[in-house]
Amino acid sequence: MRIFSKSLRDPETITLADRRFDVSVNRMKRARRLTLRLDTHGSKVRISAPETVEAELIASFLERNRPWLEQQLASRPDLDVIRDGSMIPLRGQETQIVIDASANQIELDDARDGLRLRLPKRGEPILRLQRFLITEARRDLTARAERISGELGRSFRSLHVRDTKTRWGSCSSRGGLNFSWRLIFAEDRVREYVVAHEVAHLRHMDHSPAFWAQCKALCPPDLDIDWAKQQLRDHGKRWHAMVFDGSVP
Repeated sequence: MRIFSKSLRDPETITLADRRFDVSVNRMKRARRLTLRLDTHGSKVRISAPETVEAELIASFLERNRPWLEQQLASRPDLDVIRDGSMIPLRGQETQIVIDASANQIELDDARDGLRLRLPKRGEPILRLQRFLITEARRDLTARAERISGELGRSFRSLHVRDTKTRWGSCSSRGGLNFSWRLIFAEDRVREYVVAHEVAHLRHMDHSPAFWAQCKALCPPDLDIDWAKQQLRDHGKRWHAMVFDGSVP
């Protein structure tokens, strides 16, 4: 079975497990080899290529890596399109999404049968929910970073919250902190570890024993770092699989 049509142009689509993925080819002057990654959220296969590589070579590269792409697709959970009635792990607690015509703003309701997050019905409630979650994540992570960096005695230059796919956090050599907004789905202790980890990089830009000693010193005494890291491994795929735009690829 062919997965793309022969053409002098770069391949535009590929079918994997009965799902069509757009193929995005990014030619870069500094690229020395072909690389690719699978973006299940955007239903895209993204290829980076040297500027002068021929389209035929890119097509062959894509077909040669089909088994890897299908393995990657199979290892990821199905996308969870969030809608009325969906459950999300807000701060580690399973919370039901309820679109309520009587609600004037997003409200957390601690009902007898569990937590509910009530959304106003007007406009696009699910997109409003995503903006709300990003705002909550930014507020939470900023407060933790300010407190922990104060304990370290080193200030950070900036803090950004993005929808990163490969890292939960990062720290640049210039003191810029970056975090995934999807950390709002984790328990408080997990976010505490991630922030402590990145703040520790303000002093140690490596993962040396000195760095890990600093990271541990910035965490609460009863916080098990290995447990926190395991939580990210165990639940991260689910957090990344949640889609808040109401679309199904």
